[in-house]
Amino acid sequence: MKQTRIANRYAKALFDLALEQDLLESVKTDMDLVVFVCEQNKDFRLMLHSPIIYTDKKEKIISLIFEKHFQQMSLYFLYLITRKNREAFIEPIAKQFIEQYKEYKNITTAVLSTAVKIDQNISEEIVELLEDQTKGEIELIESVKEELIGGFVLAYKDFQYNASVQKQIKELKKEFDTNLYIREF
Repeated sequence: MKQTRIANRYAKALFDLALEQDLLESVKTDMDLVVFVCEQNKDFRLMLHSPIIYTDKKEKIISLIFEKHFQQMSLYFLYLITRKNREAFIEPIAKQFIEQYKEYKNITTAVLSTAVKIDQNISEEIVELLEDQTKGEIELIESVKEELIGGFVLAYKDFQYNASVQKQIKELKKEFDTNLYIREF
């Protein structure tokens, strides 16, 4: 809870500043890079969480990694977070910023899970249907999950439509578990 609140507040501050300075797109690109680096580099994440490494060392490492790729405002923001001893929250702040950006731009992330890779045409049709439904832009994330056996699971916002064979088998199993046969002779 505390981590979410901290991340949300810092992300909101950065979002408002980027919007005010008309740097929203470049700061969003910077935050995408932060999330990518944090997810791909375990050592970087451990360094951010380490109480042994001093703040000035962490600033130098952040500078070496991001200085050439970042907007100056984004870099100073990371320095500020580090000086406030909130560097462990850099990844959640970046993720929260991206969520606020998507909300501002009316972009909905939808996850489509299928048993096999689907055709590009089907993917485009699903995006069109969801754009009509949500009246906004759709970011479709496709994943292949063989355990679904067949069919698909579509999830976006608070909705989930499960049309998988796996679900149908589970429902059949429940039906057979409840013995409806009554002997009457």
